[in-house]
Amino acid sequence: MINRLTDSQKINWVRIISILAVLILMLYGPKLWVTTKDFPVIPLFDWIPIPSYPFDYILGIGFFLIQIVYIFKPKRWIGAFVLILYIYLAFIDQNRLQPYFYQSFLTILAIVLFPKNTAPKKILYAIILVFFATYFWSGIQKLNDAFYIQWLSALEKHFSFLPQWFLEVFTYAVPWLEASMGVLLLFNKTRKFGIAFILIMHGTITFLLFFLGYGYNVVPWNIQNMISVVVLFWGLKTTKFYDFFFAFFDKQKAIVLFITCLLPLGNNLFGFYDKLLSFHFFTADLKYYNVFISEDLEEKLPKHVQAYYRVHEEMVYINVNEWAGDVNKVLFYPEDRIIQSLDDYLRSFADDPIQKNLTTLVVYNQEKTKN
Repeated sequence: MINRLTDSQKINWVRIISILAVLILMLYGPKLWVTTKDFPVIPLFDWIPIPSYPFDYILGIGFFLIQIVYIFKPKRWIGAFVLILYIYLAFIDQNRLQPYFYQSFLTILAIVLFPKNTAPKKILYAIILVFFATYFWSGIQKLNDAFYIQWLSALEKHFSFLPQWFLEVFTYAVPWLEASMGVLLLFNKTRKFGIAFILIMHGTITFLLFFLGYGYNVVPWNIQNMISVVVLFWGLKTTKFYDFFFAFFDKQKAIVLFITCLLPLGNNLFGFYDKLLSFHFFTADLKYYNVFISEDLEEKLPKHVQAYYRVHEEMVYINVNEWAGDVNKVLFYPEDRIIQSLDDYLRSFADDPIQKNLTTLVVYNQEKTKN
């Protein structure tokens, strides 16, 4: 059955799967999509008006419903409206720029960029670039010391019964294995190997998430990718691997190439673009913070913030990911400007918000501090 899918059918199924994954995650973490909650909303620009209750609920519910409409009515203008709404909502709160939402909406972008009468294969190749980039760049971005240290530590903790040499070799192989999955998908002779490796990877991750009892927000994304990769690549035959990149070249294809190839390369070389928007997925070098609170500020913060106080060596701190995960059901968006905005929010409750040493920011996964 999979072998008999036409290009148009492949596009349609991947479109539906990408929307269903977003809908499931919105149901899992509904507070991420409203602004009246016990976690600060961090807009991209200070001048963006932030809707308050009940308009934030109307906007969130409307976004959910328009995606359902898009499942059954695959009109180009509806897909474009979905993208515009997501961009607006992400501008209001950058914590919505999570990798699973980003990939889904890139998939939709690769569809709605092209006019109605565009050849299906042209659109299919654009979607394929999104999935190639997901695996290739996610692997390449893992080539860093933080990943090797944290990955090996996790393996030693959960798989100590395996030989140490194997754990070390596997740790150093992971980035190359993942990057190679994207490359294997490009060639007729290796495509099914790439599909098999991707299915094994996502299946293993999903099993471990349930086994370890956390990270459930990533499960729909893993299942989405498993199904989508099979739909897109099983039975696909191509003439030349570089057709994915250069065949049907026009301004729309150039946009897709820019997002999937040039921006990640720029981030990798120069770091001028957001990491998560460069397929920097689970690479261990993202900065996650604890915020240590001074005695002058400790009692002034609202009760809903104090509920997340933890103590280390008699010092009170807040684990930002714990707070964000409890309210938004996603990790805090790991960019310096975002943690600085959160720090400003916490300081705003002090009598003198610019007082020194009110807070201390500690990158707990990299042991760096910032006063």
